[in-house]
Amino acid sequence: MVKKSDSTSDRSDPRKNKSLAIRTVLRKLPAAKASEVVAQVKKEFGHDVKQNMVYMVKTKVNMGGRRRRRNRADGTGGATLSSAAQWVGAIRLARQLLKETGSVANATALLKAVDG
Repeated sequence: MVKKSDSTSDRSDPRKNKSLAIRTVLRKLPAAKASEVVAQVKKEFGHDVKQNMVYMVKTKVNMGGRRRRRNRADGTGGATLSSAAQWVGAIRLARQLLKETGSVANATALLKAVDG
């Protein structure tokens, strides 16, 4: 049987949601230790939370930025060439670069300078 949602709980209220309270404190104090976060959550919101819960929430918050970049439809966003058309385009660009720079050594030096 499906449990009906409790109308008294509010997921957007940090006084009723421990994880949200931890995220709120972490936004204010991003470099704080877990023990400091626990003390601040207790002080501001009145929740008794463990350090393990702080670590769990901190890990979940940081997982958002760990996704791989996707290739763009025009072929400029990825490092891999997955179709024959992309290979042909890359070869044409390479030939044009060689023609403009005059030699492979000059083209390589230019690419290294641009890359970093």
